[in-house]
Amino acid sequence: MGALTSDDMHRILTSMPKDAVKMLKDNSPRLFLAGGSIRAMIAGESVSDWDFFGPTKEALELAARRLADAREPKGKLYKTKNAFTVLGHPRTPVQFISRWLYDDPAALLQSFDFSVARAVIWWDGVGWQSLCDALFYPDLAAKRLRYMQPDRNEDAGGSMLRVQKFLHRGYHIAPESLGRVMARITTRMRGEASPQNAGEPDEAWHGRVITGLLRQVDPLTVVDGLEMRGDDDDQGEEVTAP
Repeated sequence: MGALTSDDMHRILTSMPKDAVKMLKDNSPRLFLAGGSIRAMIAGESVSDWDFFGPTKEALELAARRLADAREPKGKLYKTKNAFTVLGHPRTPVQFISRWLYDDPAALLQSFDFSVARAVIWWDGVGWQSLCDALFYPDLAAKRLRYMQPDRNEDAGGSMLRVQKFLHRGYHIAPESLGRVMARITTRMRGEASPQNAGEPDEAWHGRVITGLLRQVDPLTVVDGLEMRGDDDDQGEEVTAP
């Protein structure tokens, strides 16, 4: 593992909403910025959302609520099965990921499925710190999608859907990495009923099961980016003040 360059750290922190930077410092060292927003800023891509991670769902919800309440006008707070999301057009959404919980930046970094997402930033009480995978910068420069086979609880189709999104952004993936992504889906299929029991041809059955695994993943709550279309879209359950 290595660290982000000082220039990249400065660019990311000065591009983040100031209230989100303050929130990150106020919750140190229990809150981390990680994943797609870091990659997007360094690659010169548009940031679709800022993703924060923490140790408990309660801590994440509290941080999200405080951020929403402090904004002027007040931000909308939505809860889905994966995250608490603060929305407020035209600001970039801020997500507090509750699907996976971490209190250690190294463990968080290793949970991401692709090397180009393996970067973390946090405030340690004294200064800004960062970690990135040794493959982060080389693969980002080459726009190479390398699957890292993380050990985490995730929807089997999540990485495959992210492959599709990355390909649209101009990334490429080697057959070896694509094969590993597909292996995660086929491994999950072992728990499904056999095609003989389903009463349909083998290929048709496999296609139906794979489609079902892909559809289990809500594209609005995939960690690598919230697909925003406007504040009135269905982003989950709106959270109101207690």
